Amino acid sequence: MAPSFPILEQRAETTLEDYVAGIVWAPDSRQFAVAGGEGQVFLGNITASGLSARPIGEHLLGVLDIAWQPKGEHLATAGQDGTVALWNAAGQEAKRWRPAPVTTDRLAFAPGGQLLATASGRHANVWNAQGELVHAFPPAAKAIAGLAFDKSGQHLGAASVGEVAVHRIDSHNYQTRRFLWDAPCLTVSFSPNGKFLAAGVADGSVHFWYLNSAKDSQMRGYGSRVTWTGFSCNSRYLGTCAGTDLIIWDFGGKGPEGSKPIQLTGHTDQIECLAWHPDGPYLVSGGRDWRVSLWCPGKTAQALDAQLAGSEVTAVAWSPDGRQLAVGEKSGQMTIYQLVLPVRV
Repeated sequence: MAPSFPILEQRAETTLEDYVAGIVWAPDSRQFAVAGGEGQVFLGNITASGLSARPIGEHLLGVLDIAWQPKGEHLATAGQDGTVALWNAAGQEAKRWRPAPVTTDRLAFAPGGQLLATASGRHANVWNAQGELVHAFPPAAKAIAGLAFDKSGQHLGAASVGEVAVHRIDSHNYQTRRFLWDAPCLTVSFSPNGKFLAAGVADGSVHFWYLNSAKDSQMRGYGSRVTWTGFSCNSRYLGTCAGTDLIIWDFGGKGPEGSKPIQLTGHTDQIECLAWHPDGPYLVSGGRDWRVSLWCPGKTAQALDAQLAGSEVTAVAWSPDGRQLAVGEKSGQMTIYQLVLPVRV
């Protein structure tokens, strides 16, 4: 019987020999990759007999970030050993290099897949899909904490202490706009419609700018530093997280000024991971309370569904087709859920 509201239905599960630090899906939604907190890299898929995942290689000490090329040709990983590795879809290592003398903490593929950005300490670099350096931007004053491309792939945002630098990616004229704020910026997010830039800040606030004018505004009142920001696929909502605070801002109309924030309640311990649905109004969150929650902020502040995991939830990722949700845990358990929607009459 079809549910009367969206739910998560468990489809398959397995346990890895490493805790799950990150999950990414291949563009075809058939294969996924897992970053192991102790260094292993896994490739997985769903078979007739269940969920299968195999190790394909490793980084010494741990994997810090993982990204799948939108075209699906390469998987990129960054490790505490200071290296970045490219893997093909079959799990073979194609290239490994050290972008800088310090550890590379962040990776981001441009939406078109032609470029890979890395953040290594104060340095943001852009590489082609073969791992060859395209451009090295001027270093930030302090280490880069957040890295993201906009939807066009023509701008790269880098969050650090006191600013978000937005680098224009143009082979003829690389330019940088600096959006300043007197506190450490930890995250960077572009709205898909290209109108807004948002940053989570260590002072317990969210700062955002209008990209066409550089006009800025700030939302305060968080109980701790804001460690995650992300826009919904239609740019209507900005999701933000600080500790157990999960707050949504409505960017409909001219912007969020004067609008009442939506506070999503339910988590009883630190929220560790969040992800917006790729083409729907749903948000999923996972936390140290072993809880996986499905939300629809535009409809209700209560969770549509909540699943209890077997340990702390450390990673969540929607498949690109939006039908499946991968959930990873500190214990190494991996679970695939199917998003089941009500039947429209």
